[in-house]
Amino acid sequence: MSDDRKIPATWGDDERYFFNLFALAALALVALPVGIAVVVLGFGMGDSPCIMCWHERFCMVAISFFALLIVRYGFKARYLVAIILLSCLGLYDGFTHYSLDGTYGGYLDIGQGFGLEILGAHTQFWVVVVHFCVFLFLGVILFLGKNIGSIMHKSENGEYGAVLPSFLVGKIAIFVFVLIMALNLIQAFITAGPPPYLASATPSRMSADPNKWFWELDHWDGFEVDFRESWNPNLPYLPE
Repeated sequence: MSDDRKIPATWGDDERYFFNLFALAALALVALPVGIAVVVLGFGMGDSPCIMCWHERFCMVAISFFALLIVRYGFKARYLVAIILLSCLGLYDGFTHYSLDGTYGGYLDIGQGFGLEILGAHTQFWVVVVHFCVFLFLGVILFLGKNIGSIMHKSENGEYGAVLPSFLVGKIAIFVFVLIMALNLIQAFITAGPPPYLASATPSRMSADPNKWFWELDHWDGFEVDFRESWNPNLPYLPE
Protein backbone atom coordinates (compact mmCIF):
# COMPACT_ATOMS: atom_id res chain seq x y z
CA MET A 1 0.00 0.00 0.00
CA SER A 2 1.43 3.37 -0.95
CA ASP A 3 2.12 6.18 1.52
CA ASP A 4 -0.28 8.62 -0.12
CA ARG A 5 -3.22 6.30 0.63
CA LYS A 6 -4.22 6.02 -3.02
CA ILE A 7 -6.19 2.98 -4.11
CA PRO A 8 -3.54 0.37 -4.98
CA ALA A 9 -3.37 -1.35 -8.32
CA THR A 10 -4.05 -4.65 -6.54
CA TRP A 11 -7.63 -3.54 -5.94
CA GLY A 12 -10.00 -5.04 -8.46
CA ASP A 13 -13.00 -3.40 -10.08
CA ASP A 14 -15.25 -5.09 -7.50
CA GLU A 15 -13.70 -3.20 -4.58
CA ARG A 16 -13.58 0.10 -6.43
CA TYR A 17 -17.21 -0.18 -7.54
CA PHE A 18 -18.56 -1.37 -4.18
CA PHE A 19 -16.89 1.23 -1.95
CA ASN A 20 -17.69 4.03 -4.39
CA LEU A 21 -21.36 3.03 -4.22
CA PHE A 22 -21.30 3.21 -0.41
CA ALA A 23 -19.55 6.58 -0.50
CA LEU A 24 -22.18 7.90 -2.92
CA ALA A 25 -24.99 6.57 -0.69
CA ALA A 26 -23.52 8.27 2.39
CA LEU A 27 -23.04 11.49 0.44
CA ALA A 28 -26.61 11.44 -0.90
CA LEU A 29 -28.16 10.79 2.52
CA VAL A 30 -26.28 13.50 4.39
CA ALA A 31 -26.39 16.08 1.58
CA LEU A 32 -30.01 15.72 0.47
CA PRO A 33 -32.47 15.11 3.36
CA VAL A 34 -30.18 16.25 6.20
CA GLY A 35 -28.57 19.04 4.18
CA ILE A 36 -31.88 20.36 2.87
CA ALA A 37 -33.37 20.23 6.39
CA VAL A 38 -30.62 22.32 7.95
CA VAL A 39 -29.62 24.63 5.09
CA VAL A 40 -32.86 25.25 3.16
CA LEU A 41 -35.57 24.70 5.77
CA GLY A 42 -33.53 25.77 8.78
CA PHE A 43 -31.21 28.64 7.87
CA GLY A 44 -33.15 29.54 4.74
CA MET A 45 -36.78 29.38 5.91
CA GLY A 46 -36.43 29.53 9.70
CA ASP A 47 -37.87 26.07 10.38
CA SER A 48 -36.94 24.64 13.79
CA PRO A 49 -36.90 20.87 14.39
CA CYS A 50 -38.97 19.59 17.29
CA ILE A 51 -37.57 16.98 19.67
CA MET A 52 -38.91 14.14 17.50
CA CYS A 53 -37.50 15.75 14.35
CA TRP A 54 -34.06 15.84 15.95
CA HIS A 55 -34.27 12.15 16.77
CA GLU A 56 -35.29 11.34 13.20
CA ARG A 57 -32.46 13.46 11.86
CA PHE A 58 -30.07 11.69 14.24
CA CYS A 59 -31.00 8.35 12.63
CA MET A 60 -30.16 9.70 9.17
CA VAL A 61 -26.87 11.14 10.40
CA ALA A 62 -25.95 7.89 12.17
CA ILE A 63 -26.72 5.83 9.05
CA SER A 64 -24.46 8.12 7.00
CA PHE A 65 -21.77 7.82 9.67
CA PHE A 66 -21.79 4.01 9.57
CA ALA A 67 -21.73 4.09 5.76
CA LEU A 68 -18.60 6.24 6.00
CA LEU A 69 -17.10 3.75 8.46
CA ILE A 70 -17.53 1.13 5.74
CA VAL A 71 -15.77 3.48 3.32
CA ARG A 72 -12.85 3.93 5.72
CA TYR A 73 -12.60 0.57 7.53
CA GLY A 74 -14.20 -1.95 5.20
CA PHE A 75 -17.50 -3.77 4.81
CA LYS A 76 -17.96 -5.38 8.21
CA ALA A 77 -21.02 -7.13 9.57
CA ARG A 78 -21.36 -4.84 12.61
CA TYR A 79 -21.59 -1.76 10.38
CA LEU A 80 -24.22 -3.39 8.17
CA VAL A 81 -26.28 -4.46 11.20
CA ALA A 82 -26.07 -0.95 12.64
CA ILE A 83 -27.38 0.56 9.38
CA ILE A 84 -30.31 -1.87 9.29
CA LEU A 85 -31.24 -1.28 12.95
CA LEU A 86 -31.01 2.50 12.56
CA SER A 87 -33.16 2.36 9.44
CA CYS A 88 -35.82 0.38 11.35
CA LEU A 89 -35.66 2.93 14.17
CA GLY A 90 -35.99 5.77 11.66
CA LEU A 91 -39.07 4.14 10.11
CA TYR A 92 -40.62 3.68 13.55
CA ASP A 93 -39.93 7.31 14.45
CA GLY A 94 -41.31 8.52 11.14
CA PHE A 95 -44.57 6.55 11.35
CA THR A 96 -45.04 7.59 14.99
CA HIS A 97 -44.41 11.25 14.26
CA TYR A 98 -46.55 11.25 11.14
CA SER A 99 -49.44 9.64 13.01
CA LEU A 100 -49.36 12.62 15.41
CA ASP A 101 -48.51 15.54 13.14
CA GLY A 102 -49.13 14.18 9.65
CA THR A 103 -50.64 16.22 6.84
CA TYR A 104 -53.46 13.80 6.08
CA GLY A 105 -55.43 13.02 9.23
CA GLY A 106 -52.66 13.49 11.81
CA TYR A 107 -53.70 13.67 15.44
CA LEU A 108 -52.39 17.16 16.17
CA ASP A 109 -52.01 18.86 12.81
CA ILE A 110 -55.20 20.38 11.41
CA GLY A 111 -53.39 22.56 8.92
CA GLN A 112 -51.61 24.96 11.25
CA GLY A 113 -48.05 23.74 10.70
CA PHE A 114 -45.82 21.41 12.70
CA GLY A 115 -43.30 21.25 9.88
CA LEU A 116 -42.98 22.80 6.46
CA GLU A 117 -44.46 21.06 3.44
CA ILE A 118 -42.47 19.58 0.57
CA LEU A 119 -44.51 18.62 -2.50
CA GLY A 120 -47.69 18.89 -0.43
CA ALA A 121 -46.59 16.61 2.43
CA HIS A 122 -45.07 17.63 5.73
CA THR A 123 -41.48 16.78 6.56
CA GLN A 124 -42.61 13.99 8.91
CA PHE A 125 -43.90 12.06 5.90
CA TRP A 126 -40.56 12.38 4.11
CA VAL A 127 -38.81 10.83 7.10
CA VAL A 128 -40.63 7.59 6.28
CA VAL A 129 -39.75 7.92 2.60
CA VAL A 130 -36.05 8.55 3.32
CA HIS A 131 -35.62 5.55 5.61
CA PHE A 132 -37.53 3.33 3.20
CA CYS A 133 -35.11 4.50 0.48
CA VAL A 134 -32.19 3.54 2.74
CA PHE A 135 -33.43 -0.06 2.64
CA LEU A 136 -34.07 0.23 -1.08
CA PHE A 137 -30.63 1.60 -1.96
CA LEU A 138 -28.90 -0.80 0.42
CA GLY A 139 -30.54 -3.62 -1.49
CA VAL A 140 -29.49 -2.04 -4.79
CA ILE A 141 -25.86 -1.77 -3.61
CA LEU A 142 -25.80 -5.39 -2.46
CA PHE A 143 -27.50 -6.48 -5.70
CA LEU A 144 -25.19 -4.54 -8.02
CA GLY A 145 -22.02 -5.30 -6.10
CA LYS A 146 -19.95 -8.32 -7.05
CA ASN A 147 -18.14 -10.73 -4.74
CA ILE A 148 -19.74 -9.10 -1.68
CA GLY A 149 -18.92 -12.10 0.49
CA SER A 150 -15.26 -11.92 -0.48
CA ILE A 151 -15.14 -8.16 0.23
CA MET A 152 -16.69 -8.67 3.68
CA HIS A 153 -14.32 -11.56 4.41
CA LYS A 154 -11.27 -9.47 3.49
CA SER A 155 -12.59 -6.53 5.51
CA GLU A 156 -13.18 -8.64 8.61
CA ASN A 157 -9.70 -10.16 8.33
CA GLY A 158 -8.00 -6.79 7.81
CA GLU A 159 -6.67 -7.73 4.38
CA TYR A 160 -7.29 -4.17 3.11
CA GLY A 161 -5.29 -2.73 6.00
CA ALA A 162 -6.42 -1.01 9.18
CA VAL A 163 -7.78 1.89 7.10
CA LEU A 164 -8.91 1.65 3.51
CA PRO A 165 -7.11 3.79 0.93
CA SER A 166 -8.62 7.20 0.29
CA PHE A 167 -10.47 7.92 -2.94
CA LEU A 168 -12.15 11.00 -4.35
CA VAL A 169 -15.83 10.19 -3.72
CA GLY A 170 -15.01 9.06 -0.19
CA LYS A 171 -13.13 12.29 0.52
CA ILE A 172 -16.03 14.38 -0.79
CA ALA A 173 -18.52 12.41 1.31
CA ILE A 174 -16.48 12.91 4.48
CA PHE A 175 -16.04 16.63 3.80
CA VAL A 176 -19.76 17.15 3.18
CA PHE A 177 -20.60 15.11 6.30
CA VAL A 178 -18.37 17.29 8.50
CA LEU A 179 -19.78 20.49 6.97
CA ILE A 180 -23.43 19.45 7.40
CA MET A 181 -22.75 18.30 10.97
CA ALA A 182 -21.20 21.67 11.81
CA LEU A 183 -24.31 23.44 10.52
CA ASN A 184 -26.50 21.06 12.51
CA LEU A 185 -24.54 21.84 15.67
CA ILE A 186 -25.15 25.55 15.13
CA GLN A 187 -28.85 24.99 14.52
CA ALA A 188 -29.14 22.69 17.54
CA PHE A 189 -27.49 25.29 19.77
CA ILE A 190 -29.86 28.01 18.56
CA THR A 191 -33.09 26.01 18.65
CA ALA A 192 -32.47 23.52 21.50
CA GLY A 193 -29.63 24.94 23.57
CA PRO A 194 -26.66 23.28 25.27
CA PRO A 195 -27.12 20.37 27.72
CA PRO A 196 -29.11 19.86 29.88
CA TYR A 197 -31.65 21.69 27.68
CA LEU A 198 -33.67 19.58 25.27
CA ALA A 199 -35.45 20.45 22.06
CA SER A 200 -39.02 21.64 22.29
CA ALA A 201 -42.12 19.76 21.18
CA THR A 202 -43.46 23.03 19.71
CA PRO A 203 -40.32 25.01 18.84
CA SER A 204 -40.26 28.69 18.03
CA ARG A 205 -39.05 29.89 14.65
CA MET A 206 -35.30 29.79 14.13
CA SER A 207 -33.73 33.22 14.45
CA ALA A 208 -30.24 34.71 14.60
CA ASP A 209 -31.47 37.04 17.35
CA PRO A 210 -30.51 35.54 20.78
CA ASN A 211 -33.49 37.34 22.34
CA LYS A 212 -35.77 35.02 20.37
CA TRP A 213 -34.03 31.78 21.36
CA PHE A 214 -36.20 29.48 23.48
CA TRP A 215 -34.58 26.72 25.54
CA GLU A 216 -36.56 24.43 27.81
CA LEU A 217 -36.20 21.52 30.23
CA ASP A 218 -39.80 20.28 30.04
CA HIS A 219 -38.99 16.85 28.60
CA TRP A 220 -36.92 15.91 31.64
CA ASP A 221 -40.16 15.79 33.67
CA GLY A 222 -41.25 12.52 32.06
CA PHE A 223 -41.50 10.71 28.76
CA GLU A 224 -44.99 9.24 29.08
CA VAL A 225 -47.43 9.91 26.26
CA ASP A 226 -51.05 10.21 27.36
CA PHE A 227 -53.79 11.77 25.23
CA ARG A 228 -56.37 11.67 28.02
CA GLU A 229 -57.41 14.80 29.85
CA SER A 230 -56.44 15.32 33.50
CA TRP A 231 -58.30 13.31 36.13
CA ASN A 232 -58.73 16.54 38.11
CA PRO A 233 -59.84 19.23 35.66
CA ASN A 234 -60.26 22.80 36.79
CA LEU A 235 -63.75 23.66 37.91
CA PRO A 236 -65.71 25.91 35.53
CA TYR A 237 -66.29 29.51 36.42
CA LEU A 238 -69.67 29.77 38.05
CA PRO A 239 -71.19 33.21 38.61
CA GLU A 240 -72.22 33.97 42.16
